[in-house]
Amino acid sequence: MNPSNLMKQLATLAMVTSAAATVGLAATAVQAAPAAKTIRVLSAAGVDAASPEAEIWKKAPATQVALQPAFPGHGSIVGTPVTERLTAQAVRAGDRLFVKLAWSDRSANTAIKDTVQFVDGAAVQFPINGKASTTPFMGDAKNPVNVWHWRADGLTENLVAKGFGTSTPVHFEGLKSAAVRTDSGWAVVLSRSLKVKPSEGVSLQGRASIPVAFAAWDGDNQERDGLKAVTLEWWQLKF
Repeated sequence: MNPSNLMKQLATLAMVTSAAATVGLAATAVQAAPAAKTIRVLSAAGVDAASPEAEIWKKAPATQVALQPAFPGHGSIVGTPVTERLTAQAVRAGDRLFVKLAWSDRSANTAIKDTVQFVDGAAVQFPINGKASTTPFMGDAKNPVNVWHWRADGLTENLVAKGFGTSTPVHFEGLKSAAVRTDSGWAVVLSRSLKVKPSEGVSLQGRASIPVAFAAWDGDNQERDGLKAVTLEWWQLKF
């Protein structure tokens, strides 16, 4: 064979082999891509999902959510939260969204006493602009977040935050909660209408999905304010 032709054939074979390898690596990368952290909303018209013990929760998809210690945004935050995970579910009934959180908690802490006893709690957080580019660490000055905060002393707060230490209560009577003690801890449902005024928090009407984050406080571990267990990145709530 002509040496020149042989060199051309070898070069062509090398290019084909390289291209095939590249395609194979790309396919492997696609297969290895992690699944999106998704919580699917069950649509169920005409049901009442306000109670954690409502029958509809037996049908709603349940997702395990891992929690980690929150970033200590202030030097006074010292300690390690104890809650490692929670179970999240969501139901849309008519024009209302219900979010159920359940987690293990060995003792019910339902009252604040002096500076040594604190209450259990949980929260759901949404970026008001609906964008995952918003920092999940309580938002920032240009990209605030809306927090639905439940406390075991019966207080439910609708908050807007623009960064660490900026949580501000926003009056809104439409945010409701219900909680029960379970064999292992707490089960809590937070609910609110999908549509609200811009000043009242995040609008959920007409959305196919929205980023969501979670937090939990164990009062027996003296957790409060920034000492909490959280999701360090957004999940997606899919309607």
